[in-house]
Amino acid sequence: MVSTIRVKRKAREILLYTLILIILLWTLLPLIWLFLSSIFPYKELISNRLNHWIPSHATFKHYLSFFNPEKEISSRFLSALRNSLIVASITTLVCLFFGSLAAYAVVRIQFRFKRTMVLSLMFIRMLPTITLIIPFFIIVNLVDTKLINLFGANVHLYDSRSLLIILYTSFTLGFVIWIMRGFYLTMPEELEDAARIDGLTRLQTVFKIVMPLSSNGLVATGVLAFLLAWDEFILALIFTRTENAVTLPLFIAELGSQYIHDFTQISAAGVMACLPPFILVLIFQRFIVSGLTMGSVKG
Repeated sequence: MVSTIRVKRKAREILLYTLILIILLWTLLPLIWLFLSSIFPYKELISNRLNHWIPSHATFKHYLSFFNPEKEISSRFLSALRNSLIVASITTLVCLFFGSLAAYAVVRIQFRFKRTMVLSLMFIRMLPTITLIIPFFIIVNLVDTKLINLFGANVHLYDSRSLLIILYTSFTLGFVIWIMRGFYLTMPEELEDAARIDGLTRLQTVFKIVMPLSSNGLVATGVLAFLLAWDEFILALIFTRTENAVTLPLFIAELGSQYIHDFTQISAAGVMACLPPFILVLIFQRFIVSGLTMGSVKG
């Protein structure tokens, strides 16, 4: 009887580890091939006789060209990297600040149409970005016309990082409110009541009690918001034109042309685009795991 139980337990462990290995391979193999294809010589990569995973003559020239001031592609890459970092970081901070306050209000304050607003937040997140391109474009065009009439041609929204921050915030804010709402639902109201009895206002209670206690949730939500803004492509494609606002996903797409695609260079740019989110997740992984676990209890 004991041996049978041990055999079943061992079989479950083997099955579990096998499934974990399959998931790891499914996740990591594309990333490994992305890196390997970035160090392949171009002719070797596109050769019909390519039957191996490891390049025979590995080269890192594409990575070096991104940081070589003498190369034209260097200025484009660094500009796109800077734009992506600025846009994603500011979008994340704005959404975290206003989203966390709005989520607290949704959870703790009673007002009319509260449930309708919460459901609408989820609906906005489910809406495909492409469906709002035309309304956004019309609004931006009208605003730009007003700005040009008032301040001249040098002041405009189109092809600017400010516009991307506004657009990304409009899509990310609802997501942040929805996620933070789940975190606040797990927090006991008694702590806030005790703080109010001690003389703190509601806003002081939020910043001195609620925010510190939900720091894990804030970090986890912030990382997810950063990833959403970092990976966005459609809005950047429509509303940017020059290096003033072109982001890294759009830069990677522009490396190809109608007649030729330098797959090794595209792969190298893809690896570089993966590094900031990877480093961010690596730094905050402890907060992300605990934050996501806390937010899944209620809500």
